[in-house]
Amino acid sequence: MTELQIPDEYKPGFNCLISIDSHTEEKLLEALRQSKPFLYLEDLALSIAENVNTLTVEELVSLIQVLISLYKVKNYFDGSINEVVERISQAIQNDDELTNVYDKKQQEFKQRLITFLEFDGVLSIASKAIELMHDYERIFKTSRVLTDMRPIFESDLEKEPACMATVHMLKIEYEDLDGTHEFFVALDSADVKQLRKQLDRAEKKTKSIELMLNQANIPYLNYPSVE
Repeated sequence: MTELQIPDEYKPGFNCLISIDSHTEEKLLEALRQSKPFLYLEDLALSIAENVNTLTVEELVSLIQVLISLYKVKNYFDGSINEVVERISQAIQNDDELTNVYDKKQQEFKQRLITFLEFDGVLSIASKAIELMHDYERIFKTSRVLTDMRPIFESDLEKEPACMATVHMLKIEYEDLDGTHEFFVALDSADVKQLRKQLDRAEKKTKSIELMLNQANIPYLNYPSVE
């Protein structure tokens, strides 16, 4: 049997999931039942924060992140919910940072896990959507443009530069199964215009698809705009 380990970034969410009282659990479930699908976790947390006022938005984000990860675990092992709960419980017991809190609430926490894993709603949709959006060989992470001014000299190098040329270096950072990588591509002004044109076309296609889905009353999932 493969043993699970709790990643450090998920520990605040697990600690919150273990520690919340039954009233907060009921409020959270009710808020999730009434929530529309979201792809971005902070949007989902903000949408339910007013109805789950015993938790901060930051706590809700970490909690939702953990719950979505649990759906991924359930789908990965493709076993019964009780088997998944036992695997997760064992992983928590093996973690020194979580076991002290967990020891006092084992049965309550296991039942809470079952309740949330049986909750086939916005969390399940978000889990499937995130997995689908990342089911590619390489995933874009971030980009940056570095601009250089390069001097051009005549044959007589003792003279001042005859002119200057502008070169833009497009840095692309991406992720694959081996981790995070980056590469650079040199662009001139014409390349920048061509790239902007293609990105504008992609944005127009997105808006057209969103309009079509809205007319068909199908919820549209997408990440928020980044300025």
